[in-house]
Amino acid sequence: MTEPSALNYGNHAGRQRTRDVAEDVELTHVGPGTPGGEYLRRFWQPVELVSELGDLPLAIRMLGEDLVLFRSGDGKLGLLGRHCCHRGASLEYGIVTDEGISCCYHGWHYAVDGTILDTPNDPGSQIKERLRHTAYPVLEFGGLIFAYLGPPESVPTFPMLDVWQESDVDLVPYSYRYPCNWLQRWENSQDPVHSVFLHTRISGVQFAESWGELSVVDWARTPLGLMNINVRRWKKNVWVRTGETIMPNITLVGPAWEKGEDEKYFQRVAGTRWLRPIDDTHTEVIGWRHLNDALDPEGRSRKQLIGKGTTDIFGQIDDGRPYEERQRAPGDFEAIVSQGPIAIHELENLQATDKGVAMLRVLVRRGIKAVEKGKPYVSPPREGGDVVPTFTQDTVIELPSDEEDDRAFIRDIGARVAQIVTNSAKLPYAQRAKDVVQKTRALNSQRI
Repeated sequence: MTEPSALNYGNHAGRQRTRDVAEDVELTHVGPGTPGGEYLRRFWQPVELVSELGDLPLAIRMLGEDLVLFRSGDGKLGLLGRHCCHRGASLEYGIVTDEGISCCYHGWHYAVDGTILDTPNDPGSQIKERLRHTAYPVLEFGGLIFAYLGPPESVPTFPMLDVWQESDVDLVPYSYRYPCNWLQRWENSQDPVHSVFLHTRISGVQFAESWGELSVVDWARTPLGLMNINVRRWKKNVWVRTGETIMPNITLVGPAWEKGEDEKYFQRVAGTRWLRPIDDTHTEVIGWRHLNDALDPEGRSRKQLIGKGTTDIFGQIDDGRPYEERQRAPGDFEAIVSQGPIAIHELENLQATDKGVAMLRVLVRRGIKAVEKGKPYVSPPREGGDVVPTFTQDTVIELPSDEEDDRAFIRDIGARVAQIVTNSAKLPYAQRAKDVVQKTRALNSQRI
């Protein structure tokens, strides 16, 4: 009788390990009173697309709070605690008035700032003189509605980034949801190497073939966050792509359709997005696509593809494809959501190309600790109207090389381009663009 062959069951240590670890609560939990939640509340956060707010209130959940968004008859925006402070009926069923909103249950009437205007069920009551309903400051910009949920005595100036003011660019609002924690969606932006595999080698060419060329990646701190320097050799060209994250949860991205085939210098941002927590296990990805004829080969025709729950870039959302098709060609949505509702950092085994992810987590933790201790933290200007310079761009230079170590060569080119972009930050925007283009063009004629 033939003896059965030996079976290799592998290492069982991982089975026990998964029972002993949990999520990093400090970084991932966002509700009121949590360290991470109190940190994120110190910044303006996007709430909803202006186009979604009609004459009826909208139920909103953000940072673990249930809220209601509405526009009063006199045109003012209101963002209030969702439940009436009388007996808890939801104000999503309230009646919008000229001055604010009235609860459907007993008619309690609230102004947009949370003042109780009337308690008609008990006309003689003085309760409205001593109560005030939860209400947050709200503003509109670029087709988005923003709110500040932090301490009322320290409301910051709304930040203004340079790429939000480009005269030839349309900012097209969009939003969609991820059923997972905000941080794992955000840190994808500082993992540019995933595009080599997820978007090209593994799933087929979702972007251009050049994206499958293994890049050289470095990271650098910026005044407001972190920048990655992602450099590829593509035929005779060196393609330098820099991507930026701004604390606490903004990403600026370049165009997904860039191929690295044609020379270009300081091509700017194709998208701004906030990874705004709904709660600990759900995220609203909300922001703008930046469209103009130079950025977008299809021109502004993409507008019809962008909006509530929709985007023009493959793999970003739960797009309704059959499960088997998503298995064969997963996108960011599948890769990020499949990490679980909250990714467990202790189960990871980070490598050199994950340095940006590790750096981003460190920056978030530092911000959380600073808020806890009442110390300064990295933030756009909180007073005044200074325009914030940004660093996301694509530069493609025709630069053949006969160097023995071409990866060292292109790494050096990437560092030079990144330094040029960084050094130009204090210049006026129009002058800055000319300066960067002039100096990066000069690399074309230099021998390294």
